[in-house]
Amino acid sequence: MLKSPIYAGNVLVYASCSAGFFAWLAGSPIILEKMGYSPQDIGLSYIPQTIAFMVGGYGCRILLSKMSGKTLLPLLLIGYAVSMTALFLVAKYTHPTLTTILIPFCIMAVMNGASYPIAVSNALSAYPEVSGKAAALQNALQLGLCSLASFIVSAFISQQPLINTTAIMALTAIPMALGYFIQRNKSVSKHTVQATE
Repeated sequence: MLKSPIYAGNVLVYASCSAGFFAWLAGSPIILEKMGYSPQDIGLSYIPQTIAFMVGGYGCRILLSKMSGKTLLPLLLIGYAVSMTALFLVAKYTHPTLTTILIPFCIMAVMNGASYPIAVSNALSAYPEVSGKAAALQNALQLGLCSLASFIVSAFISQQPLINTTAIMALTAIPMALGYFIQRNKSVSKHTVQATE
């Protein structure tokens, strides 16, 4: 199945964006505790992220009624990359608070909530006859990359936990971009062939 650029590219997009989120889940309890926040504060900090993700999901439906997924997806992925970069810059060059961390993170959550349905739909469209098997492999690859990101965060959490965690989160934009261009180039080639026939 990974021989299909459309499938492999979109799965890589989906898994990479998920990995950015899971990296934060792995590091945030220690990060926020070191910043002086209580367990209650840490627990409550996940509420705006969840709401933002839901807003992205519902917003995706509205936006897809006005534009195509092909047009919308790159905009969402740019938003993801910008928000992850902004989060790293906040961690690196400011005295971050929970609020200044959550603002770019919630933007990322909105982007993920909106981009997941598009990337998943695109990936499964490559194998409509075995969509169940394609979905299972997609989820396995997603969990694998998320586990890898979490493991890397855990390995570097003892030194500069916020900077290291947000750096790993920002780096997920690289495989995300790679996945997008893998599936995009295949789509462009397909449309070019159809236009010349």
